[in-house]
Amino acid sequence: MANYKGNHCPVCNEVFAEGDDIVVCPDCGTPYHRACWFKTGVCVHEDLHGTGFEWKPDAVPGVDDTCVCPNCGTPNPVSGRYCNHCGVPLPTAGDTRTRPDAQGPIYARQDPPQPHTAPSGSSAANADGSRTDSFGGMFRRELGPDDPIDGIKARDWASYLGGSSLYYLIQFLRMDETRRKTSVSFAAFFLGPVYFFYRKMWKAGILFAVLTLGLTFPTVLALLQAAGSPLVAGMDLGWLVPASYVCTFLNWCQMFVRSLFALYWYKKESARRIREICDRMPEGQERSDALILRGGTSVAAVVIYLLVYLALVVGLYWLMGPGRDAAVNALMSAFVM
Repeated sequence: MANYKGNHCPVCNEVFAEGDDIVVCPDCGTPYHRACWFKTGVCVHEDLHGTGFEWKPDAVPGVDDTCVCPNCGTPNPVSGRYCNHCGVPLPTAGDTRTRPDAQGPIYARQDPPQPHTAPSGSSAANADGSRTDSFGGMFRRELGPDDPIDGIKARDWASYLGGSSLYYLIQFLRMDETRRKTSVSFAAFFLGPVYFFYRKMWKAGILFAVLTLGLTFPTVLALLQAAGSPLVAGMDLGWLVPASYVCTFLNWCQMFVRSLFALYWYKKESARRIREICDRMPEGQERSDALILRGGTSVAAVVIYLLVYLALVVGLYWLMGPGRDAAVNALMSAFVM
């Protein structure tokens, strides 16, 4: 008897398991659970009988240790949650694990409650493929690999974004639908230039690094003055106190600005790079590899930035001269107070 394990019953869409009572259509060979066959009483492919149609397995029996990514087609370990190649969430067991042609959803989006929701514990499908379910009356719509965001297929976005594609796809789709440019990013708020360099946003990273450095200039002068450095000897620094307050205010302002617009800037820059690659390469594995190489993240850029920052701190410490310890203690006391 043929082994249909890993294939799907066309009636209930459940995966055939070891020991299932399976019958096959005598005309085309399509397998069914016996109960499903008696339930329908006819083959779902009846219209194709007589045309030479034969059922083809959608899984290779015995191959249970791989999970094919619905985005790029890369085989992954069956225990994996995200694709090792492009970072898209992998299908769950019993869904599309062994189907290389599967076009499963990349993610599920949840929006605020709608005016009319299904009763608790129920699930109702809507005309656009969305679904109102029992999770607090939330509205959920699935996004497939070929669905567009800003005119770019979700599969190309996912390949470019890498392991964090789930989060960014949600944010970018909402921006695309609402036409809003603001969305809070706590990573951009707290990490500043580190966030932009990590996401390969070179211009934004350099801009905010220079801006942050410039806004610390009054503090640097105050440290040099407190240390008795000859670099500020004879300089009138009575303006340092009000300048430091202004720079502190401006620093908070730029932190809020980068927090609100970081995702929009990332979306805009990513879309530009993705379109450049898509214009050069046809859809396929080569394009996916190019998007992965161009996108993703850069730990090396973060390390270089931190090393430069550390070098500047060490350089300032050296410029303060013998009185550096007194200056640092004065600064720490100011922060404590």
